[in-house]
This record gives sequence, C-alpha cells and structure tokens, in this order.
Amino acid sequence: MIFFTLGLFALGPLSRTSSCKSSADLFLPRGFTRNMPQPDVGIHAIEVYFPRFYVKQSDLELSDDCAGKYTKGLGQETLGVCAVEEDISSLALTVVSQLVQRINLDLKTIGFMEVGSETLIDKSKSTKSVLMELFESAGNFDVEGVDVKNACFGGTAALFHAINWLESSSWDGRLALVVAADVAVYGSKAARPTGGAGAVAILLGPDAPLVFDRGLRAHTVRHRYDFYKPDLSSEYPLVDGQLSMQCYQEALLSCYDIYKKKVSKQGLGNAVVIKHCNRDSGDSEFEVDYLCFHSPFVRLVRKAYGWLALKDVHCITKTCEKLEKHSALNGVIQSPHSTVRDNRDILCTNGNRVDENVIRDLMTLTGDESQRDVDILCMKATAKLFAEKVEPGLVFAKRVGNMYTASLYACLASLLLSVSEENLRGRRVLLYSYGSGMASAMFSLRVHPSRPLSKIVHSVATEDCMENPLFRCLLHDRTRLTVAQFEDLLTERKSFHNAVSFKPVHRPEGLFPGTYYLTKVDERYRRTYNQMPYR
Repeated sequence: MIFFTLGLFALGPLSRTSSCKSSADLFLPRGFTRNMPQPDVGIHAIEVYFPRFYVKQSDLELSDDCAGKYTKGLGQETLGVCAVEEDISSLALTVVSQLVQRINLDLKTIGFMEVGSETLIDKSKSTKSVLMELFESAGNFDVEGVDVKNACFGGTAALFHAINWLESSSWDGRLALVVAADVAVYGSKAARPTGGAGAVAILLGPDAPLVFDRGLRAHTVRHRYDFYKPDLSSEYPLVDGQLSMQCYQEALLSCYDIYKKKVSKQGLGNAVVIKHCNRDSGDSEFEVDYLCFHSPFVRLVRKAYGWLALKDVHCITKTCEKLEKHSALNGVIQSPHSTVRDNRDILCTNGNRVDENVIRDLMTLTGDESQRDVDILCMKATAKLFAEKVEPGLVFAKRVGNMYTASLYACLASLLLSVSEENLRGRRVLLYSYGSGMASAMFSLRVHPSRPLSKIVHSVATEDCMENPLFRCLLHDRTRLTVAQFEDLLTERKSFHNAVSFKPVHRPEGLFPGTYYLTKVDERYRRTYNQMPYR
C-alpha cells in the first residue's frame, strides 16, 4: 500500500451508492441554499501516489563517478521510476480510484474535475476524459473541467479553476476534484537525478479544514525558454538549467512582492517568512508558519527559503532608513557616527522575537557578493528556520523526486503528515508554484482551529514522524533497482514512446496493490488498462 490518503472516511466500494449519507452532504454548510456565498472553500482530502520502483541517488553517483553530487549537492536520496506500463492515464486512474475507495466517495457528488499535467500521450484527448471511466457506475457525466498544461504549473491552474467554480454562481452544491500527475524523465545523465514521478488527487469543498486565503493569489507569468518540450516524438525536455534556476528565483521574488502587497492592501499587516521585531514601525505581522515550494530538487528549495528571508531583511532595512529620517525630522540627536545599521541593531535587540540571529546574519551582506556566496550565507543563516518551517514538507521530494505538477501538493501532504495536530491548528501555510516557460503563483491557506483533521491528516502519535505507517511504506515497501535496471527501463520507455500495437512487459514487482497499469496499445493507438488486485 503506497497510496497516501490524507482523508480517513469509512472504506467502501468504488462509486457505489449506499443508504448512508452522501459524501457531498458531509461537506455542505448547514442551511446551504443555492447562490449563497460559499464559506471557507478549501481542501477536505488529499491522496498521493508514486511508483513502486526506485533507484538510490548514491548508486547513480557511484555509476557516474560523482560522489556526493546528487545526495549532498542536490539534497536527493532516492528517485521514483515508472516502467512503460505506467503512463499519465494510469497514474491518474490510480490516485483517483484510491481516493474514492478510501473515503467512500460517491462520484455523483463531484461536479468539477480538472487534470494538470505536462506528460502528454495524446494531443487531443484529455486525461480527464479517461478518468471519466471511473464515473460510469455512478452514472455521473455532468462534470465540468478538462486538462490544463503549462509545465509544472498545470496542477495549480486546475486547483485555482476548482476554487473559482466553488466560489462562483455556477456551483451547484457538489464537490470539486483536482488531479496533478506527471512522469519526469530526462535524456542526459546530468539531469536524470532531478526526475521522478507521481500523482496527487485533491478533494475540495466548503467548510474545509484547510481554508484558502481569499484574494491573496499572486501570479508572475512571462515568456521564457528555460524548459520546454517541442519534440513531440520524445518525452525528454530541452532544458537550460542555469536559466531555469534564474527564472524560478525571479518568479519567486516577484510573486512574494505581489503577495505582500495584497496582504497589506487587505489591511492584514506585513507578510513575513521570518519574524522581526520592528515595534516602532506600527506594522503588524501577517506571519507565515510553514512554507511549501515546487521542488525540482531539495537544494533549490533551501535556496528559495533563503531568498525570501533575505527579501524580508531588505524590507526591514528600508523601514530602518525611514525611521532614521523620521527621527532626524523630529529633532532626535544622533551621534555623528550613527548609521542605519545601528538602528537595525536596535530594532533587533529591543524585541524578543525568535528570528533575530537570521536578521543579523543576513544584514552582513554588502551587495558585492557573488550569487553563490549569497546563496551559501542565506542557507546557513536560515538553516534552523528551514528545518522547522520547510523541511517537514520535503519527505516525498527527497525520496521520490520531482513530480512536476504534483510536486507542490506532495510537499503539502508531507507537511500535514509530519507535523503534529497541535502545531498545525490555526497555522498558515504559504505555497509557491512554478512552471517553466514560465508561469508561477504564490498563495496561502490556513489550518482551521477546530474542524476535524482526522478527515485529512492520517498520523500516529510517535515522536519520529517516519514511524507513521504511510511513511514506513515509502521507506520499506518499494522495489529497489540497480543502475543497470534503471537504465534499461529508461531505454524501454524511449523505445516505446509513441509506439503503436504493442503490449508492455508486465512487472508486478513494480506495481503496488490497486495500481492501474497499461496492458495494450492497439493499432489505432487506443490504450487499455487493468488494475492490480488488492491484497
């Protein structure tokens, strides 16, 4: 069992009606009438799926003669791998069917479903239309939405579309389902360690335990050629790695600026990812407790958090300069040797906030450092905060790799599984989504202070989060490949990409119980799937 369901309802048969209350009724606000404003739209359940096959990054390092490059350099531990019999449709079928079964979801209660993916096997037919096969027994074909594509951003676009539907006059009282799924593979050995595969299904509705902050979406969309797939005969992308890193950073900082402005415009205070102690400014802080990032590899996420912290410090610096000018205008006598840095020190030492050391360390930057030196100092200064606020969301990212559209939401699932309920209640999570080309967004959600989390978070009361039964599956129930076997699977995927009239080799050792898999592609490119039996 490797389907991480963050929604624990009574198990039941797929899409069958029963005498019990329908699953949509569980989420509708009391006294609901059509066209009422929908309160607290958000997430009710999440499920994560990833392939059973994996290869250790340390084995790839040994094969490529580059010790430490992928583990220490990128921060990756293992890499999830799909054989030919797993494609985008099978991933989506698996994650949705598992969610439906586990929470006893009546598919008649779904009114919107959209799929975000960049893994295309058909230029016309949508993956969503394949998923509608699961709706046959429910007799529900009135389901809005199709597929969304823009590199790794498609899942977020689908999520926003679902939220918009739930908050609109088109909402008919039913729930929304969003699916993000991809297979990330690369042609070059240098890029292989940043691959991965996986899928996430998200159930949304009103009165949710995870509530999206309204009016706080920030976007940055620009024309770039950092990562793209113009060759439809291959599943490999063309990648400008350095440019892609620059675009990720550019979009991140732009989105953060816009997000902070929207928070301020709503009168919510000053959005910060590090706490500072500027008591004299009169500004209140709109604190972010946890952060989830799109994660191509973990080291990039470490840098990203450091960049945001540095951005906060720059804002503090500007505030200090304003205070200095204000003091001078009001006749405050200063030493002739007084500097803005003196005022910064006062702002920090007057408070009792926990992030003072981070602020002091980052204020040592003069602006003359190289980007590499800035990154190193940012990561060093924010290491403790990163471990508290970001690292709990990176369990899947480290051990499965880049899931493209599903990456950000696997990080959210990891966070929810890693942090105790006590430390989740009432907290805010900031999310950053990035897709090359480029499209990006920053938005946030808060954990409701009292709504039951048992329907969304499955955990056990252990001090070590890795003792969670779901994470134990991640660590112990997968099938390890040698580097030679891994390379053979990649060669096989390349050979059968866009192939016609074939049956993939069936490898049951690489499929978890309940997994959908491709059994045949006929002479007209029509695909047939089967499902592994449950234990």
